[in-house]
Amino acid sequence: MTSRELHWNISGNDFTVRIEESGGVDTFHGTFSIQDRLIPFRLLDRNTMEVAGHHMRFYVIRDGNSYTVWINGRTYHLKRAGKSPLGGAAAALATGEIMALMPGKLLRLEVAVGDTVAEKQTVAIMESMKMESALQAPRAGRVAEIRCQPGQVVEMGELIMVID
Repeated sequence: MTSRELHWNISGNDFTVRIEESGGVDTFHGTFSIQDRLIPFRLLDRNTMEVAGHHMRFYVIRDGNSYTVWINGRTYHLKRAGKSPLGGAAAALATGEIMALMPGKLLRLEVAVGDTVAEKQTVAIMESMKMESALQAPRAGRVAEIRCQPGQVVEMGELIMVID
């Protein structure tokens, strides 16, 4: 079983959604945890899921950090919360945020909360498309926060850790 935490902004409100998922392509299922509510789900096919016992048709279109989701005739516009308007390396340097460069699995952490790091020091290793990639500190500082754990599947742009 894998889990991930996503931060969304929907109509100006921030939500944290924790997804616990297990199974393969044919048996993908899990639980959404939204504001202390646990909602079971199961993927039935490419565009049909069962949520809390109800079958729902859905479609998703992604455009960078924005998603348009259609579920049973209703449209939702989602944005990944916590993104800096600066973008890229400038945002990482300004905020000290280290984000996943692409979707994949966090293999290991090279640092712990409280550790002092140098600029461009490797702080974590990710695996994506059967290749390992090093995540580096955008600046020297102290590890203030770690948001993901080894083995966790992460989305592109998901916050891994913060350097003060």
